[in-house]
Amino acid sequence: MLPHNRPGHELQQTLIRPLQQTAYQGLQQSASLKGLLRPFKGKGEMDQLAQQCQALEVGLKALAQEVLAQVRYHPFSLLPVRLIEQNTQAGTTFLRWQHIQSRRMGVGIWAEMLQQPKTPSNLLQDLLALEQQRIILNMQMSLIHSIGKQATECAEKMGQAEATYLVRLQQITNPSQHN
Repeated sequence: MLPHNRPGHELQQTLIRPLQQTAYQGLQQSASLKGLLRPFKGKGEMDQLAQQCQALEVGLKALAQEVLAQVRYHPFSLLPVRLIEQNTQAGTTFLRWQHIQSRRMGVGIWAEMLQQPKTPSNLLQDLLALEQQRIILNMQMSLIHSIGKQATECAEKMGQAEATYLVRLQQITNPSQHN
């Protein structure tokens, strides 16, 4: 076993700066799970939640850009695999590993690269940090996008329910107009 009983302990992460709490502080101002578990009072509050999610997505995309900026240059630019942005049809953006020559994508590409003897051992810790950051950002982006989509759909349904209610209310208050 290696020093301190931790495999890879002697491999230091030197090039990648993982996102820290300070990178998320601006996003946290508007995001709170407590805000989801409350009695929403109509379409307007649902629309507001959807807008907050859209703003959070923009912020998360900016954080992803910070991560991508770190791997655009030497020594990462020499690797056969790169970290890229992939935009989905649903409008979300995810970070993906892509093989430069074959254009194949996925975490398997990253795992294959890590196992290759040609991959410099001094980059292994940085590559692990990148993969962990990618996983976290993708999860956060997925959750926020899903919550925003649900909030938008809920706002539409609440608007439809309110419109139906108002039609009926109009019938009650002005019965002569509806006969």
